[in-house]
Amino acid sequence: MEETAAKKTNSEKDLKALFEPKSIAVIGASRREDSVGYAILSNLVTEPYKGDIYPVNPKADELEGLKCYSSIGDIPADSIDMAVIVIPGKFVPQTLKDCAAKGVKGAIIITAGFSRNWRRRA
Repeated sequence: MEETAAKKTNSEKDLKALFEPKSIAVIGASRREDSVGYAILSNLVTEPYKGDIYPVNPKADELEGLKCYSSIGDIPADSIDMAVIVIPGKFVPQTLKDCAAKGVKGAIIITAGFSRNWRRRA
């Protein structure tokens, strides 16, 4: 019984990082107002999100008044609960590896181009 309760508690804690993250990295954050990366970052900044926000874009120093990082590995935080990944599909596998190496607990991927790449491999 105790083992089942412990597993449930761990599962709830794991899901909490996704549904109630204390920190979010937006990988592919952008200053282009017509981009998804801009919309996500802007919404996090203007809505009542109270956690830490880390924009990631190697071509920017600052976005929406926040310091921008070149990669997920450059973020000085010890713990990042969630990464929102809004980059082209061909970069997602390496980005997920980088997130895992950083210890990111969860990720949401918003991208295109996977079906085109997968057909080539078949």
